Amino acid sequence: MVRFPQFRPTVLTVVLAALLFVVLGACASPMNTFDPKSDATDSILTIYIITIVAASLVGVAVLASMAWLLWRFRERDGVPARQIHGNTRLEIIWTIAPVLVLLVIAFPTLFWVAHSEDTPSSTAQNINEVGVPGKGLQVIAIGHQWWFEFRYPGLGPDGADLVTANELHIPDGVDVAILLKSDDVIHSFWVPKLVGKTDMIPGRENILHTFSANEVGSFVGQCVEFCGVAHALMQFRVEVETLGNFVNWVGAHNAGPETPEPGTAAFRGSLLVGACAQCHAIQGTGLSGEVGPDLTLFGERSTLAAGILENTDANLRQWIGDVRSIKPIPLPFEAPTGDQPLFMPQYNELLDEAQIADIAAYLRSLTK
Repeated sequence: MVRFPQFRPTVLTVVLAALLFVVLGACASPMNTFDPKSDATDSILTIYIITIVAASLVGVAVLASMAWLLWRFRERDGVPARQIHGNTRLEIIWTIAPVLVLLVIAFPTLFWVAHSEDTPSSTAQNINEVGVPGKGLQVIAIGHQWWFEFRYPGLGPDGADLVTANELHIPDGVDVAILLKSDDVIHSFWVPKLVGKTDMIPGRENILHTFSANEVGSFVGQCVEFCGVAHALMQFRVEVETLGNFVNWVGAHNAGPETPEPGTAAFRGSLLVGACAQCHAIQGTGLSGEVGPDLTLFGERSTLAAGILENTDANLRQWIGDVRSIKPIPLPFEAPTGDQPLFMPQYNELLDEAQIADIAAYLRSLTK
């Protein structure tokens, strides 16, 4: 009878764990900190590598020393194990070596921390100053339950703020300084490929590490501080564009949408969307609410529902009609003043499917 080798449970566990790490190592993730796309994350990755290399060298040195000592001073036939008590030379080595390793890690870390709150000497006050050498782009990011609001001071119509939601547009090669705020509870702002994590705290303004993106693309951000039942569903996108495309986006945003052709679904939707005016704003229309996300150029966005769904017609109709089947948000209630309903209602209880489809068509028509 063939006998198979019997593996101890501990050995089998180690083998399975190693295989799991190999499999996970082959996975791609949009939240990958080892794929930097800005000067800030280049610095973070450098510190990662220095720390990993130093820790690996220490681990190899300790394990190799243990293996040599176990072999060199083992008990053998006719040779009893040696008992050694105290060795001044070794004690000096294992005191100095960790200090040197910590210094190697500490210097770049302290240098990075010291510059983590640096801001540009000046920021652009209007769209014509964006990209001018020495001028940074300032953005105010505000965390809400459960979405992100972005305000660009001075870039809106007549010098007002340009306001958008859940998709942050920035030009590549320009220093971006983001001021972090919260409207309710503690949130946290993190875009692993562009900038490190910083908390958004009620009643306090935190400064995000100034960064300059070095590659055009779309990058995923996430709230990484537990902020309620929909915390895991609170994402956003950072759209890094060329300077020319960024300027065009600002101009299109400020111009507002064109009126849809009469008789189209988008036109019918534009007549119904006034129900959203209490909470939402669309530049150039009568909608000027500030409770919910700004919907200007909504049709240009790649995602909806704070970054958790693709911006498709089917997803949008479901979101409008039955928001709570997608995201656990409270039911509408009256504010203390009694004049402003809060939180989005179930529109499938107020509108029929055709009306919801028309509203979706109008929102998706809000493009450049």
